Amino acid sequence: MSTPIRVRVRMYQVGFGDCFLVSVEYDAPLADGRAERHLLIDFGTSHSPREGMARGRMADVAALIETHTGGQLDVLVVTHRHRDHLRGFEVAAGGAIMKKLAPKLVLRSWTEDPELSATADGPGRPGLTEVRGADGVDGAPQDGGTGPISAASVRYAALIAQAQEHVARLSELVGLDDDIRAAVEDQLKNADAVALLDELSRDGRGRYLYAGMDAGIADVIPGLEATVLGPPTVDQDARVAKQRENDAEYWLTALDASLRVAGSGVGADAPAPVTLPPGPVRWLVDRLADQRSHSAARLVRDLDDALNNTSIILLLEVGGLSLLFPGDAQIENWQHTLDQLPRDAKLRARLAEVDLYKVGHHGSRNATPRSLHALWKARSADRPRMTALLSTRQDVHGERETAVPQEQLLTALRGVAQVFSTDEPATGGDFVEVVADAGHGPFRLVPPSA
Repeated sequence: MSTPIRVRVRMYQVGFGDCFLVSVEYDAPLADGRAERHLLIDFGTSHSPREGMARGRMADVAALIETHTGGQLDVLVVTHRHRDHLRGFEVAAGGAIMKKLAPKLVLRSWTEDPELSATADGPGRPGLTEVRGADGVDGAPQDGGTGPISAASVRYAALIAQAQEHVARLSELVGLDDDIRAAVEDQLKNADAVALLDELSRDGRGRYLYAGMDAGIADVIPGLEATVLGPPTVDQDARVAKQRENDAEYWLTALDASLRVAGSGVGADAPAPVTLPPGPVRWLVDRLADQRSHSAARLVRDLDDALNNTSIILLLEVGGLSLLFPGDAQIENWQHTLDQLPRDAKLRARLAEVDLYKVGHHGSRNATPRSLHALWKARSADRPRMTALLSTRQDVHGERETAVPQEQLLTALRGVAQVFSTDEPATGGDFVEVVADAGHGPFRLVPPSA
């Protein structure tokens, strides 16, 4: 029987975006004659790398992935529907290679299930009531026995889809602020990419994950166990669909208001722009235009948060290693797991002993829970030092307190982990590669020339 002996993780240079390949190597060939299995997490970008770094073009990245997988991809995970996580699928050359790699299992968030989003009054896919706890034990059905997906959750998924339709029309607004217009581009529905993912998911290859669901990864990559920590459905955790009263983030309650305000005056029926001479009327029209831009900005911010919180959070475990990939999950998504920690010592220990952490949301301040960092800070001294991988680019989003990556977060992570970033000259090649023995950490950096 083949046993995992080594885990290799490659973080590809894509600028501002995510693209990670997790490879499990075995001591003997498996049934198909291969002695390795490969899992790709995301394939996107929204901004090219900084000058002086590798170009990071998605077609070139796809060619590297084809080489590194030997032309066979076993599992594809797309954490959520943001351009910087799936844009590569709409690039002709990159999409062609992904079709050629033909992943055996395609994992996306439950909100992406095409059968679910086709209706707004109930679950679209049978068998969506399976719930498992973080320890793999069957859990009780939620919401009085209706399971994790009911009309409330379906409405949530439908509302996000509607918001993306509104955002797609925002580009028609005259005089929209350049920063807002750039943010609009990041929120678009990426129809070509989604169409390819739907194609790759056909014939039973697609699974649409929520917290506690069996991802099915171990069936394709022997020895690699996966725990789905997020996203929760609305039925599992209603907070995922609401703005937190004690948090500055926006969420679905604000999204409703944004749709009503920003949706007006947009589209084919919107009035044509009028040039007015200086005076009171011009002043009033300018103020109204400012209000429209503010409403548009609010919609974009709300949708950005909403999509981030549909991110799949995966805890991968193989042999004595554990790897945490949270996509861009923000606090409303994470809270479902964080609330379990005080009463679940086993889960708490598993998260404390993570060997590799994919830094959430490109180093944003709202994606790495402080309580999670506290677990890493208090971990046993004899536990191998953690490795953190950060795929990001400076000067793309935010300034000072809101800058991505957030320096305060990076300082805290460097206190508990060795941090490797695609945005640092020392790792300025086409990809950053780390490797570890499957029995134990730590992960070690593979020199680019190796």
